[in-house]
Amino acid sequence: MRKLSRSVLVTMVAASLGAAPAFAQVRVSERGQPKTPFSTTDFGRLRWLEGSWVGTAAGEPSVYERYHISSDSTIDVTYYRDSAFTQEAGTGRVYLAAGRVYQAFGPGRWGATQVDSAGAYFVPQVNAHNTFAWSVVSPDEWTATMRTGLSGRERITVYRMRRVGPRR
Repeated sequence: MRKLSRSVLVTMVAASLGAAPAFAQVRVSERGQPKTPFSTTDFGRLRWLEGSWVGTAAGEPSVYERYHISSDSTIDVTYYRDSAFTQEAGTGRVYLAAGRVYQAFGPGRWGATQVDSAGAYFVPQVNAHNTFAWSVVSPDEWTATMRTGLSGRERITVYRMRRVGPRR
């Protein structure tokens, strides 16, 4: 279960430390959601996620994730326990609904406050307490940065996500 939790955390993360300040400039409502709704065009900027990825972070076990674009408003995510992508650990999805982009896993849901070709930034909404960002490094690499904990006790984990196998 611990590996599953770490896999999920990676998904939620996702960005470099340098990307977080840029995303912090986004205008959001009092509830933490963007003031301007997202469109399918905005959601399409996440197409770079499609494929299989292995994530590594200092002092953390590796994570294995596969992203599949199933429609113009949904990306299905499968988390694995192994590098062969044969032992499924759970599923989630990134989706566009009512002008908002969400990341969901189990009972947790995060809402995007920024989505563009450089990545995305998510804040907790339901049964979630961390923020995370995804930042594109190249077509075959991105970073997932997760911030957990309260001010003064914040923990930041950065996963380097590398593509496994061919691009889809």
